[in-house]
Amino acid sequence: MTGEFGSELQGSYVLLPFSVPAGQTAVRVRYCYDQPETPLNAQFKHTLDLDLYGARRPGALWGTEEFRGSSGSARREGDARGPQVTVSADGFTAATGKTTRSLRPGPIEPGEWAVQLPVAAVVNQTQGDLDGKVAFRVEIDLISDPAFADEPYRPAPYRTTPARSEAGWYSGDLHVHADHSEGGASMREAFDFAFKPGGPALDFVSLTDHNTDSAFGEIGAFQADYPGKLVIRGTEVTTFRGHLMNHGTGRYLDHRTGAVYEARLAAGGALEGLDLRRPARGAAEILRGVKSAGGFNQINHPTIFPNEVPAFANLCRGCSWSYSDAETDYSNVDAIEVATGPSGADSAAGNQGPNPFTATAIEFWEDKLAKGFRIAAIAVSDSHEAGETPNPVTSAPIGEGTTVVQAQELSEPGIECGVEAGHTYAKVTGPAGPDIRFEARPPGFAGAPAIMGDTVRAGSATFTTRVMGGDGRSLTVYRNGDAFRTFAVTGQDFSISFDSAEPGRYRLQVQRGSTIETVSSPIYFEAGSDSVSTRDCDPLRVRGAAKRVIRPGRRVVFGTRCTASGAGLRFCNLQVVTRVGKPGRKRVRIIGRRHVAMTVGTRRLRVRLSRYGRRVVGRHRRGRQVRLVFIASDREGATARFERRARLVRPARRR
Repeated sequence: MTGEFGSELQGSYVLLPFSVPAGQTAVRVRYCYDQPETPLNAQFKHTLDLDLYGARRPGALWGTEEFRGSSGSARREGDARGPQVTVSADGFTAATGKTTRSLRPGPIEPGEWAVQLPVAAVVNQTQGDLDGKVAFRVEIDLISDPAFADEPYRPAPYRTTPARSEAGWYSGDLHVHADHSEGGASMREAFDFAFKPGGPALDFVSLTDHNTDSAFGEIGAFQADYPGKLVIRGTEVTTFRGHLMNHGTGRYLDHRTGAVYEARLAAGGALEGLDLRRPARGAAEILRGVKSAGGFNQINHPTIFPNEVPAFANLCRGCSWSYSDAETDYSNVDAIEVATGPSGADSAAGNQGPNPFTATAIEFWEDKLAKGFRIAAIAVSDSHEAGETPNPVTSAPIGEGTTVVQAQELSEPGIECGVEAGHTYAKVTGPAGPDIRFEARPPGFAGAPAIMGDTVRAGSATFTTRVMGGDGRSLTVYRNGDAFRTFAVTGQDFSISFDSAEPGRYRLQVQRGSTIETVSSPIYFEAGSDSVSTRDCDPLRVRGAAKRVIRPGRRVVFGTRCTASGAGLRFCNLQVVTRVGKPGRKRVRIIGRRHVAMTVGTRRLRVRLSRYGRRVVGRHRRGRQVRLVFIASDREGATARFERRARLVRPARRR
């Protein structure tokens, strides 16, 4: 398949369809594209990324169900014919038919597939390309060799039990890449550096490879090797106008915000034209999607390498946030990276100078707070090389920066609730930087104080601050974005209190000279009767009980029990799930469901199979294997899941 794209397509996505007949065991994609003839700047380059989609329903737009992964423009494999990626039934370490990391292994279903070329950059004529177009070539190899399906991929189950069950302040990095992105570090290298002595010794990391969930089936193989440590399943949703995080949903969400086109190809594969399949959209739909899927999100490096500077735009594609407030809807944003990557450059004295993008990111965050949105402050590394820094100006080791979260337990839901509640502070220079505590309460109030993210209501409030490991620094209290009080930190465990009768949002900032080291999320002070409001972060829990062998009654109804608890618990849902279809074309179908409202305790769920489910079970004399999926959900849309297997046996016939 060959053709060219003009600069008017920059930021869009072009789907190139191709047919896969039955009996194939692998699909291999090679592609290449040209570069400007006379670039005026070494940074001015054409860039086409690469995504892959499996067989679609006739006429439908390829979407999340068909998505097989994204390799970006990384050069993962290749030969003399150019860079390539491979997807097969075999796993990532198979001897012959291994799937390229960042793609989903699995059966090669026959039908109409598509290569997607995200048009990341097209250098125009004024920047040195003679015609302002990028020419491309894509080659598809269809492989039927049985050796590409002789080691079928089996994902390692991800254990959702908490790494630690006690409440505490947990330190982690919410932006880490490994080898399912273009990073050079393997998952083992990333986890070893993050968790073992000699590194930052973090409590948690979120593994956030670009636009793919292919690593989710791998994390479970490492969990037992790092007891007491948490790896969150994350994805960096990389768009051409900004990057954001999908944490804790355990699934891929459609990353395309630009216009999506489907190519019309001639018989020989030449591009004849494009049909618009979906117009451009903002980021709000993805941010809402993360929330509705039970996860939490963040806006990444919002001001780094601004897109409006052409050299920066080519250096870091879409890294700065250029969506409008309306296109974002900050009411759905949980956190903003106020610090990303290197905290500064080393000076001759060994001290780190300030990263200029940290100050602008804090300004970006403060602007959203001033508009009434309550968004947590976090610091991350955006590491791609574990502990290595090939370019110390643009790369940082895991842990620089670090986010500290007050959580009721060390688990995906525990960290999620802590971030959503704003119970965070950002350590810009990493885990060795100063720690802080920040509390407020009405005078004489006997209850628990407000902490970062909470609201205190009173005529006046007493604020207490504590800085640990900050001797020689300055501590500034900011009210509504302006400096309110500044104190010199003396000693390694420094505390001071102050009173205020001025409503507003109060936060802390610790600095060493001009280097910002620690930034807290705010405490909100409002006029009112003496009280403290905080979010209930009791973890959502669910378990389900049912017989291993279930013989539904004559009315195809059977009973189960759901036990659930947690803050804001609203429903327990049950889905009866099985796989149906011919080999190579099996699909997951729900053949029964039921939900019940509950706040705590145990409720019985009487499940009726659907008409289709009755047919499926009736065709199998010895019974049908199913999964009973119990899902607890709360008022915020968060969920907890519990699965157990059972065998449904068709009812005995009456004589």
